[in-house]
Amino acid sequence: MKIRSVAVILFTSVGLSILMSPPAVWSQLQPLSLGTVTGVTPITCPSGYNSGTVCYTATVENCSGALNLGFTYGELGTGSSGTIVTFNGGAGDTTPEGSPSFATDYSNAGYKVVQVVWSGPWEDTADGSGVSIKTAGCRPATVLKYVYQNIYTNSSGTAGMCAQGTSAGSGAIGYALAEYGSGAYLDNVELLSGPVFGDIEKGCVVPNTPTVTVCPAGVTACNTGTEGGWPDPPQYIDGDITAINNWSGIDACNGSSNTTSAENAAWKHMSIVDGLSDSTLSYPNTAVAGWLCSNTSVSCGGAGNPCQNNSAAEGQYFYSAITADKQLEVYRVDECTGAEGVTGTSAHLPPPKASTSGYTAILDDMLNNCHH
Repeated sequence: MKIRSVAVILFTSVGLSILMSPPAVWSQLQPLSLGTVTGVTPITCPSGYNSGTVCYTATVENCSGALNLGFTYGELGTGSSGTIVTFNGGAGDTTPEGSPSFATDYSNAGYKVVQVVWSGPWEDTADGSGVSIKTAGCRPATVLKYVYQNIYTNSSGTAGMCAQGTSAGSGAIGYALAEYGSGAYLDNVELLSGPVFGDIEKGCVVPNTPTVTVCPAGVTACNTGTEGGWPDPPQYIDGDITAINNWSGIDACNGSSNTTSAENAAWKHMSIVDGLSDSTLSYPNTAVAGWLCSNTSVSCGGAGNPCQNNSAAEGQYFYSAITADKQLEVYRVDECTGAEGVTGTSAHLPPPKASTSGYTAILDDMLNNCHH
């Protein structure tokens, strides 16, 4: 077993031209600064990792405005076809994203799968000097860059450097692309149910934010079969409200119209689509695939309430703001298992591909596009 060394470099990313809808246009002059990965130590893999995985613990340090945060990562597979980094959802979820099925299928296809599990919520800067989820996005972005510089290899010249994340994990990748320059080296990303931090302000101000049409008619990047787009309220619900309050440091994301202009501006400025000049939404080197649930008619079992949260609407804010790309595809997924279960047993693409499961479609998309 070898101990990984650390190196962090900065780079620029630019590019413009409208793709999905006409947002304000801006380009990134300089990505936000990354931290460093330190203390990489081999360990016995915790439960949840596939057999044969080699695991390490490490710490992300030196992210400006955020305390150091530990994490575990496991490496599975040879990496002859490339490297796929996965981020799980939620707040410190202990289950690696993609286990066991994605990890097995990707590694069998020749990819090295690097599954990241955080020791606590990466979204919470917890530094006492100001809270911003975008600032906390330095942590997953730093891990991505560390993997690219220290684990990923490309002796064939065609091996891909790619990433996959679900829910908050897709948000981690969204921040890495938009704020921390990872579009310069990521070849493909699969974003499952999100990114959920597309526009945090719209998710917190209920009365003034209308329902979003996800994948509206006429958008060539959208894959909605014969069903077309669908409505989704952008507001956070249930436990997500508490999480946003904690992570943003603003205890007002509660469905009230009594938020202040300062609170609204703070939420907007920590969003992935923040409207500021420190962002880039042009990804000419990176294929982007979004997978969004359309459970407007599927009941979760209580009083006919649909299994629908705001992950599709928040994702729409991000995808519609992308100004240039290597390839952008946004997929409607019907009958998700729960509000975000695009890989669930019942989840499938709309007609005429209704026989294709969400899992199979995501797997195929990664294998088809994760190459350099």
